[in-house]
Amino acid sequence: MEKAKKLEILDDIKFTLSKCNYGKKYIVDDCEIRLVTFIEKNSISDRYIKQMENIKYSLSYRVGSHQRRIEYWEKGVTQLISIIELIKSEIELYDDEKPIKENSPEKNHSFSPDKIFIVHGHNETMKYAVKDVLTSLRLTPIIFHEEPNQGRTIIEKLEWLSEDVGFAIVLLSADDEMKDGKFQARQNVILELGYFVAKLGRENVVALYDTSKEVVIPSDISGVLYEPYESANGAWRT
Repeated sequence: MEKAKKLEILDDIKFTLSKCNYGKKYIVDDCEIRLVTFIEKNSISDRYIKQMENIKYSLSYRVGSHQRRIEYWEKGVTQLISIIELIKSEIELYDDEKPIKENSPEKNHSFSPDKIFIVHGHNETMKYAVKDVLTSLRLTPIIFHEEPNQGRTIIEKLEWLSEDVGFAIVLLSADDEMKDGKFQARQNVILELGYFVAKLGRENVVALYDTSKEVVIPSDISGVLYEPYESANGAWRT
């Protein structure tokens, strides 16, 4: 990945955090997932991940005033933004853009536009409805659990299966109920959403969100197309 693209991704995460209001922890969680994915994908020191794990965003409601809790929240967000700035500085100083050799693997690597990765949670109906549509279009749907492990770890299997896919469809189903009665997709789904945005670009990722329940959409991942999923025969298929 080019240096300019790396800095663009980090600036996007930083901008989202700078606009995040007090108490919206799900937005901070999504930013942390995107940042961890970025760090791992670009072989950046994992010391930044350890620093992120030590950040605290909340006080007990029995401790301090409401204003004190807001200040504590803002301090945590500021610490996360500072980590992003450190990573940016490291990239700007040490990430030299080397020309790609004519016969290098990176030069010769190509994506297969007919291979579509389906990222899914627990909603089997959504998963197989999307698979059926892709198959009817003579495309090749890739579903994680249907492929052999061949001794690979989960992340190794994900990297292997996604090596030459040209597009990803992410299914945001109502998997986990939140305290406010809303629902969110499984954390692995959000992680893989960030992974494919970084790998394929936002223009090559679409997210279908379940409308049968109120599902929280990770709107901080700007540029990703979100489409409503009403039923197996819904308008999303077009």
